[in-house]
Amino acid sequence: MPTVDTNIVLRWLLDDVPEQTAVAERILNGDTRCVVPDVVLIEAVYVLERSMLLSRTTVAQSIEAILGLANLEIHRICWRAALDDYLAHPKVSITDVFLAAQARDSSALPLYTFDRKLASQIAGAELAG
Repeated sequence: MPTVDTNIVLRWLLDDVPEQTAVAERILNGDTRCVVPDVVLIEAVYVLERSMLLSRTTVAQSIEAILGLANLEIHRICWRAALDDYLAHPKVSITDVFLAAQARDSSALPLYTFDRKLASQIAGAELAG
């Protein structure tokens, strides 16, 4: 099963390079199932948030659009939980909320951390020490 990288996801979301957007559209909405690794979505969030300066609401809607594509292999349950925390806790990074969602989803709790903000705001995270 093929894997897509962050650039494919970003071209599809941003529609900023027409010829690449067309290719991304064929890949993401095609007949071939593709894998979207978690790191691709984490990087996409980072780019949308930091480089494109989009709001968290817009970023979350963009990732939800990717989650809605039927032919993609994505950890949807984990991502939806992470997006809920991402929107509810604007001071916590997508990396941290995804890690916590992944720990909850795989019953690998607690998520030990030295990050007080993470431990105090996100379910399953616990201050180490």
